[in-house]
Amino acid sequence: MSLPLSSSEARSGGLRRIAAVGFTAVSVAGINVALAGAAHASANEYGAFSLSSNTGVVAYAVGYPDYPSAIQAANAKCGRADCHNIIQFANACGAVAQGADGRYAWKWAPSKTEAEQSSIQALGMSAPPFPDLGSASPRAAHVVLSACTPNAQ
Repeated sequence: MSLPLSSSEARSGGLRRIAAVGFTAVSVAGINVALAGAAHASANEYGAFSLSSNTGVVAYAVGYPDYPSAIQAANAKCGRADCHNIIQFANACGAVAQGADGRYAWKWAPSKTEAEQSSIQALGMSAPPFPDLGSASPRAAHVVLSACTPNAQ
């Protein structure tokens, strides 16, 4: 047989239960907010470029969940037996430039403009190989291909 609780005992027990329920609700709300923040945080997106050394074909793949997937997709898009990965990046842009002498350079950066400028600057001025039917004067490289992951700044 249980004894009846006095009003002060009932109030303190009731307050403890209310406090426990309130703490649980706050804790669950905090976890939900933390999880919602993680869900809204943008996931990393990966990109890659591949190059065929024999043909000069360049291909890219962006928006993949990891580097291996991006590399595999870029190699597949390149479509040549000798295609190989030349650059990978996450949440950014990549660019491939070619000099007048046929050399390639590739860079990645937060923006497409920066990636393109960096790849061109990496090659500097170059002259076409001899014999060239056009001008043999040195000239700047040009961008062959550039692309960004969908979440790049």
